Amino acid sequence: MARLRLQCAGGNVLVTDADTVLQLRREHRVVGSLEGSHPANPLQNHYFGLPLVLLPEEAALLAELGAIEIVGDPFAWPATDRERLRFDLYKDLHGRGFHITHGIKFGGDYLLYPGEPLRHHSSHVVTLVDHALRITPRELVTVGRVCTAVKKVRLLSAWDPNTRQFTHITLNWSGM
Repeated sequence: MARLRLQCAGGNVLVTDADTVLQLRREHRVVGSLEGSHPANPLQNHYFGLPLVLLPEEAALLAELGAIEIVGDPFAWPATDRERLRFDLYKDLHGRGFHITHGIKFGGDYLLYPGEPLRHHSSHVVTLVDHALRITPRELVTVGRVCTAVKKVRLLSAWDPNTRQFTHITLNWSGM
């Protein structure tokens, strides 16, 4: 497969072609986020169109796999230790077969989908935490409460420097 040329503008990697969007979804489970408005109805904010903006994690993974070439503005992600950790977590979860989107809507880092997001609801809200951090019971309730309300499982993920892999803990409340 030939490498796709994607444009980087303002630090965002953009996909402007619908066929490329479909190819990235089908071949790489890359979802991105549609950000463009429709010319016929530019003031509505329910349905968006092209361009598709890739998460930095998606763009970095595709570049690492050799599937894309990023042109235009420089794309230097990950640059910080936290970004490298997020990228490693993204690769870990992507390698497990999940479709992944941004999780800010539910107070997390990522949302995990067991299949194509157009056909499946997200099942988990992922939060990257520090492995050495002590979490209080109150904090556990706080991070679990939103997920309970929206019928998702909270996944707390931490890089364990001793085992050199991620440790994942799920939180799920149920009625008694």
